[in-house]
Amino acid sequence: MTEPTGLVSERGAEQVSDAPATAETPPPTQSSQVTFTVYQGPPLETIRRLVGSQFLVKDAFIDPYGIPTVHVAAEPPRQKFKTLLSELREHNLIAALRGSGDTLIVRVFQKPQSNPSRKRVNLAMFLITVATVFGSGIYVWTRPEVISNLFETSSIFTKAALFTIGLLAIIGLHEFGHKATTNYHKLDATLPYFIPGPPPIGTFGALISLKGPPADRDQLFDLGLSGPVVGFFVTILIAILSIRLGVVVTPAVADQILASGQFGSNLCLPLVSGGQIASCEAPLLLFIGNIANIFAPPNSQGLLMFNTQLGAAAHIGALLTFLNLVPAWQLDGGHVSRAVFGPNGHRTATLVGLVILFVSGYIVFAFFLLLMMNLTRRGFAGVEPLDDVSPVSNSRKLLYLLAIVMLLLTFFPSPIL
Repeated sequence: MTEPTGLVSERGAEQVSDAPATAETPPPTQSSQVTFTVYQGPPLETIRRLVGSQFLVKDAFIDPYGIPTVHVAAEPPRQKFKTLLSELREHNLIAALRGSGDTLIVRVFQKPQSNPSRKRVNLAMFLITVATVFGSGIYVWTRPEVISNLFETSSIFTKAALFTIGLLAIIGLHEFGHKATTNYHKLDATLPYFIPGPPPIGTFGALISLKGPPADRDQLFDLGLSGPVVGFFVTILIAILSIRLGVVVTPAVADQILASGQFGSNLCLPLVSGGQIASCEAPLLLFIGNIANIFAPPNSQGLLMFNTQLGAAAHIGALLTFLNLVPAWQLDGGHVSRAVFGPNGHRTATLVGLVILFVSGYIVFAFFLLLMMNLTRRGFAGVEPLDDVSPVSNSRKLLYLLAIVMLLLTFFPSPIL
């Protein structure tokens, strides 16, 4: 797996530096990842007046890089800065707020031009992914060693269709959780790009791209957490549905399944036998609270096999949620940690996330992240909100605990460990 479902920012959407800024020696924001054009907007006096309508201005000047820079008195800036952004937008401008101590720094840039949406590409990639996931379903459930063929009598096309619907429901609704959040915060973003892949999964997930940076850390937090939360609960619903569509098996078949060695494979599914769930390498999410006994059909009589196609989709959905919630770089968990801990804490969280991936056996994915961090020339830097001074709200700090719980419930070691 190379790219789990998630949210990324287009080049040009994060235009300010993660380096600390001070009022005395404001660092340049121009770097290898900065793509703002040379400032050609309103004169400095107009910029000073616009900023002064919200803040107490101490000084205003054009810095050596041609960027209008305004020093203002430190005060709680969250709402005032949002109002300033709205006023600047009328002049096709955008601003970044940095600083500490008794002085904050407002830098004004021309708003970057965003690329038009390519809806035909989105649709084409979705249809291709539907085909590859469906083909993967056929590939898996026509293999002679698949033990579920002993008790499932539906056609191979029905099995492939159930797997496709279950998996793409988890991935697609995860992405539309991100999309709904961008709409709520009035941020411009693309539709989801689905990424096809080879059997047995058929997809590497999906992603959407932001066309502009979030206004503050609250927005960044919401963008990062929304997709995994939706995907997490859809995964639970798919798991429950796999139980409701499960079939009753005889003790002899149950013993054959348990002795087959299928348990321990990366697509193994729990068997409910005598009120207990058989041992299986699967995320805790699929076992917690013995949900199989709660939602089992009335005639299960203690011997129930999950619907394997929807169960496999739930299994993969939990894996995708886990990988996205790892607090590293620009994964969804990375966005959340960047919002909560700031740039320095995000770097530490990324190191922790990479250790988690290496220790739990997801070595290929960890190296992929390191490669992308190098190719994008951003290193450990995450997505930077325009207002990087205002802390994330207290309610969102509590919600961060939800992200940790979801990470734990969806974790399981790599089967190739």
